[in-house]
Amino acid sequence: MIGLQRLRHTLVLAVAALTLFSATSLTAQEVLTNESLVALKKAGLSDSIIVSKIKSSQTKFDTSTKGIIGLKNAGLSDQVIEAAVNAGSAKTAPAAAAPAAPAAAATPAAARESIVQLIGGKSVELVPANASLEFSSGFFDSKSELVLRGRKAQYRIADKKPVFYSTWSPNDAPLVKLKPGSDHDDRNLKISSGSFAPFGGSVKYGVRSEDKVDMEAAERDARGLYKLTPKEPLPPGEYGFVLNYGMAAGASGRVYDFGVD
Repeated sequence: MIGLQRLRHTLVLAVAALTLFSATSLTAQEVLTNESLVALKKAGLSDSIIVSKIKSSQTKFDTSTKGIIGLKNAGLSDQVIEAAVNAGSAKTAPAAAAPAAPAAAATPAAARESIVQLIGGKSVELVPANASLEFSSGFFDSKSELVLRGRKAQYRIADKKPVFYSTWSPNDAPLVKLKPGSDHDDRNLKISSGSFAPFGGSVKYGVRSEDKVDMEAAERDARGLYKLTPKEPLPPGEYGFVLNYGMAAGASGRVYDFGVD
């Protein structure tokens, strides 16, 4: 009888030990942090591998402005930083979304300034590029351009009629076609031009109509977000939403750029 009791006691201890071991194993899973991304970058891993690691791991990233700047200063690419930001957004998203309105769960709050692309019920937030403002003048004319570094945007899409949600209206942030620079590794958008004569001249400011992409009528939902869709399929090329701030339209230097392959 005593031997049977000891056997039962031993079995209980064994089950408890296995339960404790399983719980410890679950809680000991690796959690990626900003420091983890920096370490992976220093190890020489490619961006695609780091992004895959982010998508397949538990994460606890610091995606505050300071945290993002720290990742950029450490040499992380915009592609990796975007994946980290999206992973952080997924952790803070509502636990249960209404089945009838998946787009509402995928798009950002109206109070936050952002532009996102909706893809299969999920959203990808565009990261603004900081463009420089360059001036050039001749004897009888002048012009200024927004200039973005690189021939191509890092964010690429295959959808020729993408759907975007924006806190800005199409007039405040028009979608434009960017032109490749003729002499440098960049993309350009003319935002002013002027002509001069002995007795007068003229200067035009703003995004030119020929550079704008025609959009379908913008729908604004209850959250204050504008649904933006091109009227016609976008040909392959470089595009961007340009904020109309400053002395001239687009002079803010903030361009939410992307490329269509």
